Amino acid sequence: MPKSFFSPAQVVAASLTIAFSLSSWQVKSEDYELQATVQTPEIAFESGTDIGLWARFHFAIHTEDFNSTREFYRRLGFTQGITGFPLTNTHAMARALGMFDLCQYELEKGEVLLFPGAENTTGIDLLQWRVPFNPEPPYGKPNHLGMAYATLMTGDLMSDYALLKSQGVAFISEPYGAPGNRFVFMRDSDGIYLKLEESPILRPAQNSEQTQIMGMPYIGINVSDVEASVAFYRRFGYTNVRWINEQTLTAEESAAWGFDEPVTYRGADVALDRGDRHRLRLLQWIAPFDPEPAYPPPINHKGINRLALTVPDVERAVTILKSQDVPFLSDVAPCCSGTDTDTGGIVHAVDPDGVFLELVGDLTPRPVPPQPAQCPPLEIRYPAAVH
Repeated sequence: MPKSFFSPAQVVAASLTIAFSLSSWQVKSEDYELQATVQTPEIAFESGTDIGLWARFHFAIHTEDFNSTREFYRRLGFTQGITGFPLTNTHAMARALGMFDLCQYELEKGEVLLFPGAENTTGIDLLQWRVPFNPEPPYGKPNHLGMAYATLMTGDLMSDYALLKSQGVAFISEPYGAPGNRFVFMRDSDGIYLKLEESPILRPAQNSEQTQIMGMPYIGINVSDVEASVAFYRRFGYTNVRWINEQTLTAEESAAWGFDEPVTYRGADVALDRGDRHRLRLLQWIAPFDPEPAYPPPINHKGINRLALTVPDVERAVTILKSQDVPFLSDVAPCCSGTDTDTGGIVHAVDPDGVFLELVGDLTPRPVPPQPAQCPPLEIRYPAAVH
């Protein structure tokens, strides 16, 4: 695969997690050159409280039918992927996902989906859980507290809308807005919300059989107190803040969000000032407000779930954030081979509304943490080789 096939932002997005765990992941042959380009970056920490956050690696989607969901995202443009992840892992890895009473989890299938040529970071960690799995439906409306949707930017929304609708994709309304400022919500094969948003710079479709999706400008996170959430995310490095004033939408625009009553919200876009400069959109819903909490642990609920963020030193990041009263689900777990060769680790912070923020970073290799006394011997199983 030529290097130009991946944009610099994609390489940034994939680099840290791939770099620290290539020894245990079996990457598709066409991704070998990607392997050679990815390195943990040298971060110049700006202060003693700077954790060095520099990219969004992916967000997770937990599916009930891996093959069907994988095909759905292929149609959108996620045509590449990293596979070969272990299907089972250590008790420490299970604890990192809030599975405290489980000896080992078990996956059916997994793949990090990549979008060749995207203009920013777009990775999706697509997982089908075997044990444990919570098959309850995803959030019913895009105003639910927690991580609610991902946004995809397109150069020609009307063309994409017509193409995807002809393929049976479910939309919750007609597109809303003027050219260069249109949007529409769709749902994937598991019922997860995706917001399709039109770029201000239009790029009319040259091929009516392909979408004109260009990237993923932001992830939508619904919060109960936007000031408190902005303060929380600043601790991670989201120091570029653009406030969204309180506004009440018209009936037509409210319907485009899936509501038959006027929608009122306020919020903020928060972004990094370095690395991939990715953005999160924090919305505090005034009306209609849904107080139901975000998905509780363990992190196995069907739907859009944890957000993975890359840092150069995961233990340093945890020490800094704990000193600022950021809660964590567990201790850092070596990731991801289940052996003493792992040079990276993961841990999940929890935001004020229960969103899981997975920190992924370098970790000094160490012996495999022992399995609990009541558990059988550790068994690491990989997917069957595909020939």
